Amino acid sequence: MFRDYGEEYILKCNPYKEQIKLIRSIRICKTPALGGHVYTCLKCQHKHFIYKSCGNSRCMICQSIKREQWNDKLRKSLLEVPYLHCVFTLPHELNNLCRQNQMVMYSLIMKAAWKTIKQIGAEQEFNPGMTSVLHTFGSDMNYHIHVHSLVTFGGLTKAGEWKYPKEKNKIEKYRKICSIYKRIYLDELKILINKKQIKYHTSIEELIETVEKLRWVVHSTRPTMNSEVIEKYLARYINRIAISPNRLHYVKEKCEVNVIYNDYKNQKSGEAAPKQIKYLKPLEAIYQILQHTLPMYFQKSRCYGLHNSSTKIQKQIPLKLKRNGITIRTIFEIVTHLLQLDSLKCELCGSLEFVNEDFKPDYNYILKFISPCSLKSPPQSAPYPHISSHTVQSVHVNVLSGIIPFIP
Repeated sequence: MFRDYGEEYILKCNPYKEQIKLIRSIRICKTPALGGHVYTCLKCQHKHFIYKSCGNSRCMICQSIKREQWNDKLRKSLLEVPYLHCVFTLPHELNNLCRQNQMVMYSLIMKAAWKTIKQIGAEQEFNPGMTSVLHTFGSDMNYHIHVHSLVTFGGLTKAGEWKYPKEKNKIEKYRKICSIYKRIYLDELKILINKKQIKYHTSIEELIETVEKLRWVVHSTRPTMNSEVIEKYLARYINRIAISPNRLHYVKEKCEVNVIYNDYKNQKSGEAAPKQIKYLKPLEAIYQILQHTLPMYFQKSRCYGLHNSSTKIQKQIPLKLKRNGITIRTIFEIVTHLLQLDSLKCELCGSLEFVNEDFKPDYNYILKFISPCSLKSPPQSAPYPHISSHTVQSVHVNVLSGIIPFIP
């Protein structure tokens, strides 16, 4: 889809630099354009090719190792206490304001979510811990801003003892936590408006009056000691945006994209959400994906309170509450390295003996899908200095390999 319609999207929709880089990274990820390794079986001489990944932190095809590493780091920072999965949602009436002020508004919702949990803990005299991940998308890839948080069920007192909340199965009553979250967010938003850090094309005051009348939603699950499912859910999109490849199907003959999503509106209590299919045109599908590209240098995962390694309270946590989350994985990595185990097996004969050779990137690979004419040159009237043919060739190679963006 990105190979067939990526350049057309760039010309028609005028995306910004990070989106262009993502388009041109996805279409060459794990292809001969980036080179790779070829493993030749010593028994039957069958060749097995493994191509390199693009390394883009937003790519939906690769980065699985980074997601596992982030999951290990998260597991190590968690404590031996029950955890809640809290979801802080922003009203859709604020979507346009967020689109125009992404860096500020995305940081604000994460800040407001933590301040809500911190205030609840302060009222009950304990210091909680929280790890949050920002999502700007729903299952159907629509613009839906919310924060997934892993919150400790209770917290540490000043005396160094663990204290549970007053409520039995939640950190606070539903209506109270929603009202605290709304008040904190709107108060912080007004401060940013007074500092002139927010831009909007219409009256912000009218918008604030509208959302003040709404009930803001904070969903919270029951506490559990087994937080593995929540950990994997948070890690699923930590190095990926919007959708995983197994939920998107590109039908080239019909020029159509099918997106499989969870229909939460028709979900019955105690049952999994039914699956639905969303039909899109290729350019619409590319837009749906790229609209969730976060601003450069934005940190979508943040740790607070007991989970923040820089806080002084970390030293007060008793050893019995701490986890050792990566011991088993580290042992297996050491054993695998010492025994020189190789999981690669020949597809034809099943042999484990291979010869590994590197092969260089094929910079002409992308030309099988894209005409060189689609990569338009700058206008002749532009005041560009004289460029030799050698320089033009090197720039052309860098563009095709996805190293630098080429903006028409």
